[in-house]
Amino acid sequence: MLFVRTFITSPYPVLLLVATLRFCKIHRTTGLYLWVGAIPFLALRADADVFRVPFDSHAHLLVHAGRGLFLECQPPGGGAGETVLKGYLLREEDSRVYAGKGRVAIPMRAIKPDVQRRMLLTAFPNDVVDERGWTHQVRFGDRAGESESLEALCEWLTGSATNAKWVIAENQLKTARLVPGQTVLIPARLLRDVMKTPTPKAVEAEPVQLEIAAEALTYGTDPNGPHALYRLKPGEALYTAVVVRFTDFEDNAAILEACETIRKRSGIPDVHHMPAGQKVLIPLEMLSDRFRPAGSPERADYEQRIQEAKQLKGQVKTRDLDGVVVVIDPGHGGRDYGARNAKYGLYEDELNYELACRVKKLIETQTRAKVYMTLCDRSQGFEPASIRTFKHDTDEEVCTTPPYRNSDRNPTDAKVSANLRWLLANAYYRRELAAGTDPKKMIFTSFHCDALFNEQLRGAMVYLPGAKHRRDRETHSGRGYDQFKEVREQPYATSTAAERRRDEALSRNFAVTFLEALGRRRIKRHSVGDPIRSQIRQDGGRVYVPSVLRNTMIPTKVLIESANLTNPDDCERVADPTWRQAFAEAYVDALKMYFGS
Repeated sequence: MLFVRTFITSPYPVLLLVATLRFCKIHRTTGLYLWVGAIPFLALRADADVFRVPFDSHAHLLVHAGRGLFLECQPPGGGAGETVLKGYLLREEDSRVYAGKGRVAIPMRAIKPDVQRRMLLTAFPNDVVDERGWTHQVRFGDRAGESESLEALCEWLTGSATNAKWVIAENQLKTARLVPGQTVLIPARLLRDVMKTPTPKAVEAEPVQLEIAAEALTYGTDPNGPHALYRLKPGEALYTAVVVRFTDFEDNAAILEACETIRKRSGIPDVHHMPAGQKVLIPLEMLSDRFRPAGSPERADYEQRIQEAKQLKGQVKTRDLDGVVVVIDPGHGGRDYGARNAKYGLYEDELNYELACRVKKLIETQTRAKVYMTLCDRSQGFEPASIRTFKHDTDEEVCTTPPYRNSDRNPTDAKVSANLRWLLANAYYRRELAAGTDPKKMIFTSFHCDALFNEQLRGAMVYLPGAKHRRDRETHSGRGYDQFKEVREQPYATSTAAERRRDEALSRNFAVTFLEALGRRRIKRHSVGDPIRSQIRQDGGRVYVPSVLRNTMIPTKVLIESANLTNPDDCERVADPTWRQAFAEAYVDALKMYFGS
């Protein structure tokens, strides 16, 4: 949405008020302001920011630091002007008074209720209305630190500013002060009737299904062995429609190799010229477990894991996340910046850390949960950075004793950093177990960003600790680990087969809950293939689980890929501090739902 920002910077607010009144005619009964030219409208505070937002062909919205909302209209002359104004005004008879008078600034109280709703959804396009109520994302603030007013929001949505006290209680807010990026729920019981209709975009919030989706695959055997048959739909490609959707390949080189194998197997001469209905034969061993034939050991194992997840769902109940322990791992760091997009000034390690800091702050200010971090940026501390472009620094350190900084002295430094994170997480786990913490009240989350080669792919994905690819005992490899206290305490991780199945089930439940929370905030989830994956397949067919999931002993553990840094839409969003705040709040929402708060 295009914004034209106007700053009212006059040091003489009284003179500004007099000048405004002098050049405006004010109708006493309706409170309409008639503008005679490009005169600044009557400000709530003379140094506040005014945002001008396109509304329709005849009007703009004037958003005054999120505290005042006006419809700025310049209708055509004659009868056409009256018709336009009648479409906006609560009292249609007033249209005759103001038609042809120039620019008109109409306050909310003089607007029809249905137009008020459209104004609010235009000014706040990230807001969602569903059966729970109106979820509002705070968007506006000004240079003086003044942000939206909860009282004004309640006046618009519920008809009374006094309902702010109920909204504060419903959202468990410690203060009525709102900050950009924050979200608040105005319960359905408080909303005016016109504000209760669900928003069309709320369909994005449909629950993620645990069940296997019906896919157009049939199975057979030819001289080359067993295969799955898929028929391409118009415009589909092998890369996205087949390999990304039905397999666990992630790396671009591995996906391209799989595409070539499938092309040859299917007898396709040119992948750039494939008709709709083209038969595609996928070797059975390439398929993800969920897409194997019914009755196969792999499919049966997948279905069993889904059932175990259902049985473990909702076993922990807390109030305000009391007793919950969250271990946050911002991926990469030090010399290892991970993925990057130089065009947008985005570095994965900086984004991961910034997002982790937002999550940490939300948990510590809005819940009773305890937070541990595996990484610390010594210059930034744990304060979120509200910036759009980043510079890569190297002063992030793993929070071991002593701290470890990936200085990239040799190619194994990044591997050492990754190993130290799960060793540190296990030290936190042992500490909490000794203090009496219920292991089911602990969760480990590693934040990352993807760099998928195909820029059409976008949205969040979640990886789980696939039980099949973990062992009874795991340890690090290499020298120099004994200098760290956490390693000397216990240099290995252990698990039983039953614990590995439990871990995958619990982690899947949280992944589903988290993706549903993203959907409620209309944050894009990966939609080509499964957004929840328990393994990664590399070229040559090797299957593995990332070490921070494979070796961390905390039962619930996930690795979240928040966005694809090769996709322009994802880059625009992840660069926006408001989006990052919404993503962090979705994660905290998921914690509250998962732990029954």
